[in-house]
Amino acid sequence: MIIPSTFRARAARVALVALWFGAAPLRAQDASPFDAIADDATKAALRSIIADAAARGLPTGALVTKVREGIAKHAAPERIRSATALLADRLAVANTAIAPTRSSDELTAAADALQVGIPASTLRDMRQLWPQRPLTVPLGVLSELVASGVSKPIATRRVRDLLMKGANTTQFALLGTSVQSDIAAGLAPDASMELRSKGVLSLIEQRSTGAGVTSEGSPTRPPGKR
Repeated sequence: MIIPSTFRARAARVALVALWFGAAPLRAQDASPFDAIADDATKAALRSIIADAAARGLPTGALVTKVREGIAKHAAPERIRSATALLADRLAVANTAIAPTRSSDELTAAADALQVGIPASTLRDMRQLWPQRPLTVPLGVLSELVASGVSKPIATRRVRDLLMKGANTTQFALLGTSVQSDIAAGLAPDASMELRSKGVLSLIEQRSTGAGVTSEGSPTRPPGKR
């Protein structure tokens, strides 16, 4: 299965298939990107934003990454400051919505969901459905699919269905790549989401009912086969 480049790019940041890695805490060397910003007021503002985030226990590495992205894109200093401040705000909202948060991966994924328009109420609902498991992968898949054109109501409903039925992170990840592939092939995003999610739900149902397995636990054979 070919994973679309957009999904790979996000997976590198939000830990697709439970192997995604979060941002590291702010270290002394992380301040070096600020030297590339000529405006002293912007540099001071960025340091203040990051220091405030650290004081609140938010993942400062995600904010430093945002600064680096802005510099790499040659964005104006004010644009970099604004984008970093908005991310800090989303992280704060996400931190409350999915409490108790277990990792910076999960919190960053929740902030990404807020960025594409997923409301905090949905994040709270997802946490209630998965109180003991990290939401990193489901949130990452939800955000990526909405960003790719799947409508928020359909994406949210289907992800919620999968959470309730006990889908695992691998199934979520494969759902995301399958829908991405369908969209790239020309299938309507909502139609693909409905089709692929129903397929995952069907597999979960078959496993829960033991379909295709005899009462002794051996696989059944099609009629006429010996």
